[in-house]
Amino acid sequence: MRIHSSENSRQALALQNPRPTNTNQDPASGDDRLREVCEQFEAFLTAHLLSNMRESGKFEGLLKQSRAETIFAAQRDVELCKHLAGRGALGIAKLLYSELKPRLEAASDSDESTAA
Repeated sequence: MRIHSSENSRQALALQNPRPTNTNQDPASGDDRLREVCEQFEAFLTAHLLSNMRESGKFEGLLKQSRAETIFAAQRDVELCKHLAGRGALGIAKLLYSELKPRLEAASDSDESTAA
């Protein structure tokens, strides 16, 4: 399966992460960061799915949609996808988190053992 992406959707997705990255390396922040990244991935995947669905159903109307309207629609879709991911609507973030959490713990355990 190939994911197509328009320039407008890439611009909108670039605006997706307004939160500053956490540079602390304590286990709690690593856990929070993993949860945040899983939500971002779910939002990214949902945005691509929504973009592809919109492009497949395009039709010609009387008025051509302006570039500004296209960018606004892409940004609106990104915000919708971030909201859905934050609520856990599809469950992808939760699934990823449950799969990656043991690896994060194993990596932090090995870092602690090498530091000691």
